[in-house]
Amino acid sequence: MKRVILATVLLLFSLTAFGADRIVGIEVTGVHKTNPRVVINISGLQIGEELDIEKVYRAKRNLEDCGLFTDVYLQLNDADGDYKLIISVQERNTIYPYFGEYLALGVGDKSFLGSGVNLYGGIRFLRFTDEKLLGVLPKPQFFWGGLTLGASTFSAFGSGLDPFLELTLFREVPWRDDLILTLDSFSAGTTYSFEDLVVGISYTYEKATFDTTPLNNYSLSILSGAFAFGDEENYEEKRGNFYGQTALSYGFGKGINYLNQKASFTYWYRIIGRIYVQSDTMAGLTYFGQAPVTKQFYLGGNLDLKGWEPYSFNPRFFLLEILEAGIPLTESFGISPSDEMSVFIPKLYLMGALGDNETLGMSIGIGFEWKTPLGVAVEPQLFFGGSGLKFYLELN
Repeated sequence: MKRVILATVLLLFSLTAFGADRIVGIEVTGVHKTNPRVVINISGLQIGEELDIEKVYRAKRNLEDCGLFTDVYLQLNDADGDYKLIISVQERNTIYPYFGEYLALGVGDKSFLGSGVNLYGGIRFLRFTDEKLLGVLPKPQFFWGGLTLGASTFSAFGSGLDPFLELTLFREVPWRDDLILTLDSFSAGTTYSFEDLVVGISYTYEKATFDTTPLNNYSLSILSGAFAFGDEENYEEKRGNFYGQTALSYGFGKGINYLNQKASFTYWYRIIGRIYVQSDTMAGLTYFGQAPVTKQFYLGGNLDLKGWEPYSFNPRFFLLEILEAGIPLTESFGISPSDEMSVFIPKLYLMGALGDNETLGMSIGIGFEWKTPLGVAVEPQLFFGGSGLKFYLELN
C-alpha cells in the first residue's frame, strides 16, 4: 500500500513540476517470459500520446487485473521537457488448471510463450455412472468424451479489443433422459472496456445430434451482444460492491428463430472484518420463438437452484435469488483479518426461484470452502430442497 501511495505522489509531482504533456518513450523492466510489447499493449498507453493522469491510473489497473503480474509499478521521468514512462512488473506463474463444461479437464497458460495469449484446452475422460461405490458414491468411468480448445488475449495490437476463440468437439454428453451423441461448436468474439464498463459481441455456430430423440437435433447460429459493469475480479477489496452483466442472444437456423436475454447482478458486502454477505440475482426472458432444447432456460442442479434435480423447471422467464454468508478463517481456524490469510470459509446459502410454467422452488444449504496449497479452492456443499438432500462439490 505504501508503495502504491508513493507511486501516486511521484506521478502527481512529475505532472506538476515538469509541465510536459507527451510520452516520448516507454521502457518495461522485470519481464523474463512476457514480451515487453505485450506489457505496453495491455497498459493501453502509446508513445507520442498526450499524458493523461487518468489514463496512467487506468494503465496500472489494466496491468494489475490482467492476471500476469503480482506487482506493478509505474514511474515517470523527465525527458527534455517530455516524459519517459518506466513500467516495472513482477511476473506470476501463468500456468493454471482448466475446468470446462461437462467435466472437461485440462491446463491453460495465460501468456503462452510470453505472447500474452491465454491458451487453454481440456478433454472429457471421466464420467459417473448410476452404479454406486459403498452404496453411496457414484462409480467413475473412463471414456473418450471429446475436447475443447480456446484462446483469448488482452488489447490485441494495442487496440483495446480483447478477442477470443473457442472450439468444442464433445461426444456422449448426458442430457436429461437422453444422450447427446455429438455436440460441436465454434465461437468467436471480442470485448471492449470503458473503465468499469465492458461491451462485447460474439458469433457461435453449434450442431448437436441426440440418441433417443432425433427430433431435437439442431444446427444453428447465435449472434450475441453483452454488457457488463462493475469490478468482478476485485470486488472483495471494498466494503461493498455491486456488479453485473446481461446478454441478448438471437438464434436462427432451419426451423429455429428466437430471441432471449439473461442477466445476473451481484451485491457483496463486508459486515465485520472479512465476514460477508452476498446477493446473486439472475433473470431470464424469452421475447419470441422457441430455442433448441439445450438453449432454453432450466433451473435445478449444481449450476443454479441446488437441492433440486437438474432441469426441474423449464420457464420462458424466471427470477432466481441466491443469498450467501461466509466467515473466512485462518489455517488455525481463527477469524481471518485479510483475504490473503483466509484458508477456510464456512458458508450458509438460501435460494429461491419463480417464473412461468409452474416455476417455484426454494432450498437451503451449507458449504465449507478450502483454499488448497495448489491454488484451487475445494468446497463440498449440502443442500436441502424440493428433491431432498443433495451433495455438491465446487472447484474454483
